[in-house]
Amino acid sequence: MNQAIEVNALGKRFGKVTAVDGVTFAVAAGEIFGFMGHNGAGKTTTLRMLLGLTRPTAGSARVLGRDVVHETLEVRRNAGYLPASYSLPPDMTARGFLHYVAAMFALPRGVAAARADALLRRFGLEREADRPLRGFSTGMAQKVGIAQALINEPAVLLLDEPTSGLDPLGRHELLEMLRALARERGVTIVFSSHILSDVEALCQRVAVMHRSRLVACDEVERLKDAHGARTMDDLYLALVRREAA
Repeated sequence: MNQAIEVNALGKRFGKVTAVDGVTFAVAAGEIFGFMGHNGAGKTTTLRMLLGLTRPTAGSARVLGRDVVHETLEVRRNAGYLPASYSLPPDMTARGFLHYVAAMFALPRGVAAARADALLRRFGLEREADRPLRGFSTGMAQKVGIAQALINEPAVLLLDEPTSGLDPLGRHELLEMLRALARERGVTIVFSSHILSDVEALCQRVAVMHRSRLVACDEVERLKDAHGARTMDDLYLALVRREAA
């Protein structure tokens, strides 16, 4: 199977602190891949390394066949990224911000405008499109964040806590949209979240991080069966307790 993401013994140290320790996994093209773990487990650092935003101190990774260290610009041109925490420019409008991000990808103005309008409609932000972002609610701001990750029509989409701040309807609509992107456009999605029900609803395979290491990577149902878990919470607790034993 064609692999869109290949990670081999990837590691990152910040001084004496090991943030990511020898992580290895692969994500198939067009797959929605779950990434689970507690805050500080190493998920965000791993995603940042896949985009070349943080340089690995060990191992290697390739995205769409490109080395994340030596071919960073090519990786970023074909990837979309939603950070777990970020600040939108308060004086800019939602439409203006999407045009700004589109310009970073050197999209022609007409293409940028059409894509921005389509994304604003998709997320129900047409009426808010020309308001300053400072007045946006947490959920609205999150929708803008997801929209900017899609403006370049990426082949790979890295989402860090994408459903944070969304109400139940917003979460449902986002999950449906991600399924459609993978099914209809073949977009490869890494879905990092601590909302385990969202991971289970969306992903067939998951990787579980704990204290900087990858402690499990397999199909959700196989992991649940192997650990006698009925729910994702049961599975996660079983894996964490196994590591603590």
